Amino acid sequence: MPLAFPFDPNIERAATVPARLYNDPVYLELERERIFARTWQLVGRVEQLSTHGDFITAQIGNDALVILRDTEHLRGFYNVCLHRAGPVASGCGRRKTLQCRYHGWTYGLDGTLLHAPEMEGVQNFNPAEMHLVPIQIATWGPLVFANLDGKAPPLLDVLEDIPTRVAPFHCESMRYVMRKEWDVACNWKIYVDNYLEGYHVPVIHPGLHKELDYDNYEVEPHRYFSIQHAPLRAMHGGNAAERRYDPAKTDVPEALYVWLFPNMMLNIYMGQMQTNIVIPTSHDRCKVVFEWYSANPPADPSTDAQWTKLLAFSDEIQDEDVEICEIVQRNLRSRIYDRGRYSALRENGVHHFHSLLHEFLT
Repeated sequence: MPLAFPFDPNIERAATVPARLYNDPVYLELERERIFARTWQLVGRVEQLSTHGDFITAQIGNDALVILRDTEHLRGFYNVCLHRAGPVASGCGRRKTLQCRYHGWTYGLDGTLLHAPEMEGVQNFNPAEMHLVPIQIATWGPLVFANLDGKAPPLLDVLEDIPTRVAPFHCESMRYVMRKEWDVACNWKIYVDNYLEGYHVPVIHPGLHKELDYDNYEVEPHRYFSIQHAPLRAMHGGNAAERRYDPAKTDVPEALYVWLFPNMMLNIYMGQMQTNIVIPTSHDRCKVVFEWYSANPPADPSTDAQWTKLLAFSDEIQDEDVEICEIVQRNLRSRIYDRGRYSALRENGVHHFHSLLHEFLT
């Protein structure tokens, strides 16, 4: 079976990517090497790395990472000891040094080897030449990103004007509130496909459809990201009691859904922001991680009336998405389906995603 696949840049002629991209395990390894190892990945929060010695660990594909604060610098390294590949950090916390859990080799926060016990008599061994392998680290607002590709463009170049576009929502000053995770029985790309169009909203999300002005819903693709503009419906006397989003209670009467290739989303509306990361765990399963941020975080979101309502509605939408994504994963194994067609009016975001898949994979 060929790994390459055809792609037509004209959405009006194009067919969707073949079903094998969602079903064949060989594509996941290809994606880890050609996509995830070459793109900016969200790995943590700035507040976790505020003090000298603070560290977190993360995973991108098959690669374990440690990210830390060394005085005024944020640094990132592969979490792999140069001796026999043990981990130099676990979990998160604060350390003055990094010490391998396997044989005790110790590294400074700048990655230099400080101590390698019982290595006397080893020929051609020079500790001064041993250094943890670094990776690129960058931040935007409260978020920390890592990139394994030393030749990758800077994060802000990839984000282009996203910071300016979302500035009215004050995302950069928002603070962390809470986290939720879902294990979803579908290929990670199915979840991303679903995220990138509002075409399914009237059918799959009847509650959300009441909140958004679907007729004026637009998807705006850029080089490595897209923005979905979803104006909030105006409030009317007859429907006010049923509504979850009140446009009068926000400075920006719109929901913005920002997707950054390949697997990161920002859902921004009603004074809060969700980061939404889709992490492949196998060729037919993924983990979806939501983290909430707010300019005015509640003391306890589980008891705050406004946040309880917001979270319940978010869970409702997520459950609807998970159900349809898992059904699609099963149906993509059908002997009668391989490729479909795009709605030129509604699925330009999905077509844009598939164009980047084709670029990076083939």
